[in-house]
Amino acid sequence: MTSPPSWHVAGPPPRDELAAWTTIEPADAELGAVPPLSRPAPPGRIELVHGGGVNVRRHPGPVNAVPAVYVHGLGGASTDWTRLAAVLAPHATGYSLDLPGSGRSDPPPAGRYSPAVDARVVARTIEQVADGPIHLVGNSYGGIVATRVAAGWPHLVRTLTVLAPAVPDLRPTADRGADPRLGALLVPGTAALAYRRLASIPPMARARSMGELCFGRPEAVTERDYALAAREHAWRARLPWVFEATVGSLRGLMNDYLRPGVQSFAALAGRVQVPTLVVWGTRDRLVDVRLSRRAAAAYPDSRLLVLAGCGHVPQMEEPEATARGMIAHWRDAAAERPGPAGVKIDPGAPPQLISTPMATS
Repeated sequence: MTSPPSWHVAGPPPRDELAAWTTIEPADAELGAVPPLSRPAPPGRIELVHGGGVNVRRHPGPVNAVPAVYVHGLGGASTDWTRLAAVLAPHATGYSLDLPGSGRSDPPPAGRYSPAVDARVVARTIEQVADGPIHLVGNSYGGIVATRVAAGWPHLVRTLTVLAPAVPDLRPTADRGADPRLGALLVPGTAALAYRRLASIPPMARARSMGELCFGRPEAVTERDYALAAREHAWRARLPWVFEATVGSLRGLMNDYLRPGVQSFAALAGRVQVPTLVVWGTRDRLVDVRLSRRAAAAYPDSRLLVLAGCGHVPQMEEPEATARGMIAHWRDAAAERPGPAGVKIDPGAPPQLISTPMATS
């Protein structure tokens, strides 16, 4: 019997029939070999970004191809992209980074966790290591961060791909993935309780609960995979800011949900001017696949890839199917909009927000 997850999530039931919502034809292209989940990630290198260390892993690929930058979700790390980056290796050099306070990266200055802060870090990191425009890819919370980057620094992004982005779910339904108790984190004084709750979960229990929550087919995760994940959780638990990072990022995301107007998800997505691919699993227990069409409609130029049987992390669970959709997306974008040469920016400059009508979702 597996241990309960750190946050109870009932989640929506499987909806494999919604794979028919797909609007992109996957590419028939050469792919790299799919490594096991337990394969060690490439070594990282610390980049100094906004006064803090950001861990970046380089996944080798073609020298002359447009590179890809990968942004993980809440509680994740740069290692979440090892499988997808390997499969896409014939088509792009990849850079996966640890967001502030995650993985091997330092916490943000003054403990300011938010999608806006993380977007500035990602934009600066792209400038330093990949010299955009690049293919930007984000999963869950990372999809929200990537959307902010594409909206605010459009000259750094050639295409955008968001995998199960953590969009707001305000529908009056009892089977949404978000636990209603998470809203209590916005109440002052509740963070310490959340820290103690997270600290009480042993590393192996945490690894197993994440497998149960994030994979559409948890039985595909092996004992070796869980052992590797548990070792990583044990290492991370020794960092003084680890639980602050988790709770702080959750609070930042929920505060964003409450922002109306130009800072709302729909408004930010509506300012994205590059072609966008939205990827979703039909068995996502955290962000309901029924939101996928509305989320895709928020971007002015978007396609949708819905993967039957897949959960919340397509890059780990279905790397080949995800890669084929992304390659088709990249090729279509290159054919329709030949990209300009990379443009240097002042790393300290504010986001360049462009005025376009907001798409309705």
